[in-house]
Amino acid sequence: MTYASANARYLDGRVLTASQPELQLMLLDGAIRFGRQAELLWNVAEQRLECDNFLTRTNDIVEALVQGLDMSSELSRRLADEYAFAFRQLALAQLNHDAAPLAAALHLLEFERETWKQACEKLKSEAPSTPIAPLAGAHYESAGLSLQG
Repeated sequence: MTYASANARYLDGRVLTASQPELQLMLLDGAIRFGRQAELLWNVAEQRLECDNFLTRTNDIVEALVQGLDMSSELSRRLADEYAFAFRQLALAQLNHDAAPLAAALHLLEFERETWKQACEKLKSEAPSTPIAPLAGAHYESAGLSLQG
């Protein structure tokens, strides 16, 4: 078994056993990682296509974050609005090759990541011996969506 396939199997196991907050956190980690990789390549003309690929992957993950929300609550609708803002900023960054909207999107995603991290820690501390069950209705389906870099 290769390292890549072992890593993929581990990630698959983590995703299948993760709670809704843990899935949100994993998706945010992936979006931020790809966004940061785009930032690193931002001013390298020869890497423009690769930079665009990282931005596309970041936006794909943000879209999956929205799709995973249960829109029946006000909190979820507000969160969807925040993710929509990040999505628009990423699209503007890509279309205009402007780093400012990318920075704004990443700032928001990092704030959201910290919030979900705290939520996961709180849930684990409240019931450390009981795994957190995934929320009913939660789904993350997106063709070709991968959190691996």
